[in-house]
Amino acid sequence: MQRAWPLAACLITGAALYVGRGVLDAVLVDGRAVRVALLPPWESLVGFLLLTGLGLFLLHQFNRVRRPAAERATLGALVAPAVGLGVLLVPFTPVLPDRWPVVQALAGPMGWLVWLAVGGLLLWTWWQHGLIAAGWFARRSLAQATVMIGLATAVVSGVTAARLTNTVLFPAGDEPHYLVIAQSLWRDGDFKIENNHQRGDYREYFPRDLEPHYLTRGADGEIYSIHPVGLPIVLAPVYALGGYRAVLLALIAMAAAAAALMWRWVATATGSRGAATFAWAVIAGSAPFLFNSFTVYPEIAAALAVMVAMTTRNPVVLGLACGALPWLSTKYAPMSAVLLVTGTVPVTIVTGTVPVSISAIARAAGPYGTLLAAWFAFFYWIWGTPMPQAPYGAMVQTTPWNLVFGAPGLLFDQEYGLLPYAPAYILAATGLWTLWRAGGDRRWTAVRIVLVFGALLGTVGAFRIWWGGSASPGRPLASGLLVLGLPIATAFAAAPMGSARRAGQHLLMWIGAGIALTMTFAQQGFLIANGRDGTSSLLEWWSPRWELWTLAPSFIHHEAATALAHALAWLVVAGAAAWALGRVATRKPATATLAAMGALGAGLIAVSVILPALPDDPPMPRVDLRARSRLPALDHYDTRARPAAVVFDPLRKASATEMLPAMTLSVEPGLRSDPQPVRVLHNGRFSLPAGTYRVDVRFAPGQPAAADTVALQVGRVGPPVDTWSVAPATGTLIHTVHLPLDAGFVGFRGTREMEQVIEAITITPVAVVSEGERAHTPPVLGAAQYGTSLVLLHDDQVDPESAGFWVLGRRPTALSIAGVPEAATPTTLRLRSRVGGNEVTLRTRGWRRVVTLDAETPVDVELPAPAHGVVELTIHTSSGFSPSDRDAASRDRRFLGVWVEVPNGVH
Repeated sequence: MQRAWPLAACLITGAALYVGRGVLDAVLVDGRAVRVALLPPWESLVGFLLLTGLGLFLLHQFNRVRRPAAERATLGALVAPAVGLGVLLVPFTPVLPDRWPVVQALAGPMGWLVWLAVGGLLLWTWWQHGLIAAGWFARRSLAQATVMIGLATAVVSGVTAARLTNTVLFPAGDEPHYLVIAQSLWRDGDFKIENNHQRGDYREYFPRDLEPHYLTRGADGEIYSIHPVGLPIVLAPVYALGGYRAVLLALIAMAAAAAALMWRWVATATGSRGAATFAWAVIAGSAPFLFNSFTVYPEIAAALAVMVAMTTRNPVVLGLACGALPWLSTKYAPMSAVLLVTGTVPVTIVTGTVPVSISAIARAAGPYGTLLAAWFAFFYWIWGTPMPQAPYGAMVQTTPWNLVFGAPGLLFDQEYGLLPYAPAYILAATGLWTLWRAGGDRRWTAVRIVLVFGALLGTVGAFRIWWGGSASPGRPLASGLLVLGLPIATAFAAAPMGSARRAGQHLLMWIGAGIALTMTFAQQGFLIANGRDGTSSLLEWWSPRWELWTLAPSFIHHEAATALAHALAWLVVAGAAAWALGRVATRKPATATLAAMGALGAGLIAVSVILPALPDDPPMPRVDLRARSRLPALDHYDTRARPAAVVFDPLRKASATEMLPAMTLSVEPGLRSDPQPVRVLHNGRFSLPAGTYRVDVRFAPGQPAAADTVALQVGRVGPPVDTWSVAPATGTLIHTVHLPLDAGFVGFRGTREMEQVIEAITITPVAVVSEGERAHTPPVLGAAQYGTSLVLLHDDQVDPESAGFWVLGRRPTALSIAGVPEAATPTTLRLRSRVGGNEVTLRTRGWRRVVTLDAETPVDVELPAPAHGVVELTIHTSSGFSPSDRDAASRDRRFLGVWVEVPNGVH
């Protein structure tokens, strides 16, 4: 057995690396789904096995150098967790994945989560055996360690913010509205926002039109935002110093300070820096906290106030922190009262002997009462009534009945719940029980945490839109997550070192971190944005061919009773897995990690059996392979990287080129119900990689011979790029389409009369550009054909017209231009400006041109020769104008920079 584990780990890891470079998909053959794998060259499997063997050899040598012989772990003990990668091979086996399709998800993006989890357990195993250590952190003073935790939080949040901000995702939702209030305070010294919207102040960070958020005017007839003013008051001077970027830095600093306070509190309370660091990693690395650490919402400022209130021993500071919470949001008022009372009036029946300090109560109540009175006075000043619901007028959004689905939904819902995105938070429940059983001050701490978090959950869960509107998962609870750090750390400390329970805790932590990483870097971050349709965007992306979302609770799609039954099933399975791990009597990390992975696998199998047997009314959406808009096999088609293919029914070898004609996509009447941003025939939106395709439009038999047209739409903005005349009486229209870039929106437009006579539209790939040879550009959001030049736009604020298009001013606009491949004439752009002294910078790879335009004379700019047949261009202007400023009748508030034409693209 000493040699069996390293050999098994080597073979499994090498094979997992090999299939991980492949793609598993299904194609329709005579109406039935046939599983197909596109794989690297067969000889590369040997290379991956040799690479894994080299890694094992280096680990063996490092183990010999690092540890003395008497304390040295065997190589098998060090690599045992790697056998868990064997689950990644299951989707590529015959029969089983066809009979049990859920396992096919492991062959897609979910596989990277398995790699991360196994890698995390390997690190933990090496830590336990002394191969890696962090003694330098343990030797730091408590203050130094606290600062390091704050800096680490800032780095993690900063990297995430750099990836996701200044996109369509952030700032978005209510974020611009908070910033507008801050701008009004800074520039106008008031809370009146109508003039700020009219001036378009928000265009400094938000490119689209933004209407004021208000439901009732103030007592003076002016427009005031419905959003609370506490955060804008804090951010107004910050925005004045550095705009939106300075606001981001301030929010990240708040998140770092709050996380550092939590770590110090937990390390002091538990006496274990390791437990405190684990709790910090669970929370700071989780999607619900991470994605709110830089968003312009009150959550992270409230989290800082909560941690100050939880950790301070100064009654005045307690009162100030609690008094600030209602200013940040009305929903925090109940939690602020609970924090104040539990911080000054310990319940002696719970603690046993702790006395009540009248002096402390008075010193805390003074600043709290002052801030609370000022808060009520603010509403009276603006709306003529001291009631906090005054901004909402007659609208009533809160009722205790909403708690039936709101409170559990915030914990378990697959789109917006806490636990589906960070399962390690479940440890807080076991940690609270451990604190309660300890009695004394620890029991009171558990009670206080439950009361504080419960006040928040009960308040936000009572809202009709309990998920928080346009929000990332778990946002309504983000302000209270850090108080769970102590029970999470307590549960961690209660598990013996090297035990299966401890390994399971690490496994949950790495799963949560992997989910956060996936949502940050995959799909341009759009997995964060759920559609409130009952199905998680993440689960849809993980499993496009099987309805993985049916195995997770939905408090939006289902009635509360059904969703609660699904959540209860998960809790029962999780409890059984925890009980089983607690019965594994081992202190060997290798055995512990295998037990943890086994418990997780058994639990997931149990869920996949139990959940389908529970009520599903109304039924969750099911996958119809005929209705797919994209194929992973097409997206990742590459004759160099993945030339081999395996067809599993019947089992045979093939080549990627041979399988290409089978990778068809189609649409039929009634097959797709989701509306599209642009009306296309039968809602038939497709996502296609660069290449050439045959389009077959089949008409229903017996149709009249009236001529009509079908047009090709590329991108969701702009006109069609091509139009064909058709006669339904011909039976079928066959046309060839060429796409120079990957296009996420390809559809066909026509009249409703034409739509009624079309029986099916089928797209068959003829020649697809290999993935490694494609131009990598931002998503194509629109397109326009100007003669022989196809302009592909990557900015949805650029609206192409028949003769050209405007690019926005004082910001970069990305576009790509494709011409006829054999054309000898370079592409030329003609630039016109409506303002003088407008400096225009054009950039592409290895080329830059700067021209200064006046308000009269156009300038022609010749572009360099294209790479891959496409010129990837960025245009930036120094000035511009808004049409609404020049023409009172115009409603176009865009800040336009320069008009662009393609003169030599016109026939």
